[in-house]
Amino acid sequence: MTYLPPVVSIIIPCYNGGRHLRAALEAVMAQTFADWECIVVDDASDDDSAVVIAAIVAADPRIISVRLGRNRGAAGARNTGLERARGSYIAFLDSDDYWTPEKLERQVAFARENGAAIVHSSYRFVDDLGNFLPGGVRASDRVDLRSYMRNTEIGMSTSLIDREKIGAFIFNELWLCHDTDLWLRLLGRGFVSRGMGAAFVHYRIRAGQISGSKFGMAKQVLRLYLGIVQISFPARIFYFFCYAVNGVLKRLRTPFLG
Repeated sequence: MTYLPPVVSIIIPCYNGGRHLRAALEAVMAQTFADWECIVVDDASDDDSAVVIAAIVAADPRIISVRLGRNRGAAGARNTGLERARGSYIAFLDSDDYWTPEKLERQVAFARENGAAIVHSSYRFVDDLGNFLPGGVRASDRVDLRSYMRNTEIGMSTSLIDREKIGAFIFNELWLCHDTDLWLRLLGRGFVSRGMGAAFVHYRIRAGQISGSKFGMAKQVLRLYLGIVQISFPARIFYFFCYAVNGVLKRLRTPFLG
């Protein structure tokens, strides 16, 4: 029997994310848009992630598990998911984040209505228990290369990518900021990401998570910005300053989210 490919392929990288992975997967299964597959890539976890994944896979055949033999980092895990993905649209979800139920339905409809190659949304911060924290990101209507360099507002878990428009893509396997690198490359090719004001994603802030290495992230972002040849050197430095300021502001103020 031949099965038609799903409209959306969801890719979840997981390294020792067993504590919150069930909530992420339950949010996927609760989506009002049902034509999806979810590829969970266990990045050689040594906690109970494999047990959580096995239980969910048994409950929903749309969820597929892949286990890596060695830890490759989130970029390598996402690339493994991309190799298996069959959907026209790609959505990413971190194993400790979770979506509101209408996320996929509204983003797919928006992408189709607007002919958007990339769609992203606003997001809110939550703590380890799911309680809202101060801060968040309000999505702009349109994000191109220059505006992205100022605000880096595209959250990986908020994004939806139309592979038929973008073409094949992979992540450079950087330990830090591989998502920033991807957006710089795609937007540098002239693509624009269309933003949706609703906060479809709850982004979990946890002590010790890799994105908490702010100094290391800033150094990596500066390296990436300096490699953007489409923009003058003074503009690259100015945009890096804007990125640094916005990085502080988004943790302090909670924007109005529609």
